[in-house]
Amino acid sequence: MTAQLQEVAHWLLASGREYRTLRSLSEELASRLCAAGLPIQRFNLGVFAHHPVMAGYAVLWEDTGPKATEIPVRREDTLKPLYLESPIRFLAENETTVNFDLANESACAKYPILSEFRDDGFTNYIGFSIPFGDVGTAVLTLCTKRPGGFDLEHCEGLRCLFPALRLLVDLVETRRLAKTVMRTYLGPHTAELVLDGEIQRGQGEVIEAAIWLCDLRDFSSMTAAVGSLAMIEVMNEYFDCMAEGVWEYQGEILKFMGDAMLVVFRVSDEVSLAKAAQRAASAAVAAQRRLRLLSERRSAKGEQPLRTGIAIHLGKVIYGNIGASTRLDFTVMGNAVNLVARIQQLTGELDEEILFSRQVAAHLGDAVVLLSEYQLKGIGESVEIYKWSNG
Repeated sequence: MTAQLQEVAHWLLASGREYRTLRSLSEELASRLCAAGLPIQRFNLGVFAHHPVMAGYAVLWEDTGPKATEIPVRREDTLKPLYLESPIRFLAENETTVNFDLANESACAKYPILSEFRDDGFTNYIGFSIPFGDVGTAVLTLCTKRPGGFDLEHCEGLRCLFPALRLLVDLVETRRLAKTVMRTYLGPHTAELVLDGEIQRGQGEVIEAAIWLCDLRDFSSMTAAVGSLAMIEVMNEYFDCMAEGVWEYQGEILKFMGDAMLVVFRVSDEVSLAKAAQRAASAAVAAQRRLRLLSERRSAKGEQPLRTGIAIHLGKVIYGNIGASTRLDFTVMGNAVNLVARIQQLTGELDEEILFSRQVAAHLGDAVVLLSEYQLKGIGESVEIYKWSNG
């Protein structure tokens, strides 16, 4: 048995880095452990991850099928009895091992989940803490239905895998963290460009898109009234409303600028000019609807309601990588960006929730009506501005 498991350890060191995800690595590892003679019917490898929403995730493999399942673990899940009253929590909080004989009722009493495993026919549950990197923690648990459970040779043999497994979990999680950070701070499209090496200053492309800009009204006075720290939570709630409307219609958030948010709805081979304009307009309606519901809840608590103005224009912009030599940013530039910024300012002056340029209005039919022509600062010619006809 030890010799077979040492072969698995050698495979981990020689070939494990070829597996790009913990799920694919776990599937192959579980298969090889079974082939080495380890009587495993259930394999669970969980990792506590760095993520703004998720506490971590687990990969579960069972011998009823070759495929493993990845199970996300949200932060709120770690506050529920299923986690709080589990050996997983004990292993995560203590660098240790556990070994439960499931035939022993008293051994199952401490953790309710063990009784469920016993009822499913399992005879033994073993678990290991596997620290990795600087502060990472993984937890491996294995179950068997073998009469008598795992023996000492099984448990000791597994330990020879852990040095290699620590390195591979660290590698996989470093890759995952890089993607998570990039997607969280740059958005999915820009993140892929950076991860693909598009990081040279000055690289850019001309894209056509519906450009969407919102800005929270009365931001300065509200900050003065509630305080800067309390305003952070207000801003998060506000941006949630805006972002959820944008994501509902496949928009891409480029950046947050104080209390403003810049978004593009790209034109592509699959998305026409009309479709991009309609998605942006629908997203604005959805975002304002969410913001009104939030404001109603705030007003019911005696808090100031939130209001924003959204401007949408359709045009060509330069989407590129600019900045200082060691501090770069992806953004959009061009006359179309300047114009949408001026239209956004006009939403406040006219007290309108949503305003469109003529280029966007051309794809919205009778749903919009011409307000007037306006001479906007920095824009050479007068600009036709539209709003919803029922607004």
